[in-house]
Amino acid sequence: MGNNSVIIRIFAERYLQMSSERKYNLSKTELKIIALLEKGLTNKSISEKCEISENTVKFHLKNIYKKLGVHSRLQAIHQIHKNNLFN
Repeated sequence: MGNNSVIIRIFAERYLQMSSERKYNLSKTELKIIALLEKGLTNKSISEKCEISENTVKFHLKNIYKKLGVHSRLQAIHQIHKNNLFN
């Protein structure tokens, strides 16, 4: 039973992520950036982890804010938690 519950949990997490992708029309890069944002990383740290420039991170964040209907990093994190984007 233990293995089944792990498989079900992984499936449920992926389903929620896919639902969020569709609901907010988020790209895979945006989802990765949101996950790092939720962990409290700075733009510089996000750029290093994603191997993109800091300006590209800012560009993605603007798009993410627009898609989530927010205007700040704090609001984005609140929206992430409110909609269970990453449980």
